[in-house]
Amino acid sequence: MNKLKIYRYIVCFCLSLVTPALFAAQKTNAHPLADIESSVKEFIVDEQADAEGINVQINSLDKRLRLKACDNPLETFWSPGSRKLGRVTVQVLCDYPHPWRIHVQATVSLEGSVWVLAKGVRRGEMLNRSVLKEETVTVGGNNSSYRNVVDPVVNIEPWLGYEFSQRVRAGSVLTEAMLAPATVINKGEAVLITYETAGLQLQTKGVALSDGARGRFVRVKNISSGNTIDAVVVDRGLVALMQ
Repeated sequence: MNKLKIYRYIVCFCLSLVTPALFAAQKTNAHPLADIESSVKEFIVDEQADAEGINVQINSLDKRLRLKACDNPLETFWSPGSRKLGRVTVQVLCDYPHPWRIHVQATVSLEGSVWVLAKGVRRGEMLNRSVLKEETVTVGGNNSSYRNVVDPVVNIEPWLGYEFSQRVRAGSVLTEAMLAPATVINKGEAVLITYETAGLQLQTKGVALSDGARGRFVRVKNISSGNTIDAVVVDRGLVALMQ
């Protein structure tokens, strides 16, 4: 064996030892993909804290992906335009020492009881239990009947007395987007304006210049002074000036 062949043999042998070591070092310096996927799943579950029966399936990241190891806890947000059920996208951010950002996709389904319209309702109709029924369904995922449902109403109590902002057909899952605070004061209606100061409650008459829902601001004209003011709707025919 001549000297050149011996030299090549030594070089190849050394490279065979060094290359795995370099690869291992690079792999060690990469942020674990499992940690990214785990952070995404934890974020989605936390965002659905009020719901039961949440199922989250993370789209596996490409095993060839190499992101620098992050020293700080990963930050997670909904990607712009992402929904919370069905096919979702979560943004994962590392800020130190080598900043990077990645978008991770997942499929989220909600298995459990939801409120469904027992009959069709018109816009402006008030929500009450008589128009609802409970059904056990899977919202999101690959269920074509409920794939596009976003923010279903899980706890019905805070929404009773709201009115429908749109026409809804029977069999539809009740969602937050369907509801709006009920209008209790109509434009042109006489109202009583109340104002409390220094322990005294003052009252005067006024006229509503726009429709108003309970807890929302409405424009009111004070009949005595002729001034136009903003007041909070307290109940039917009653508004209050805020200090």
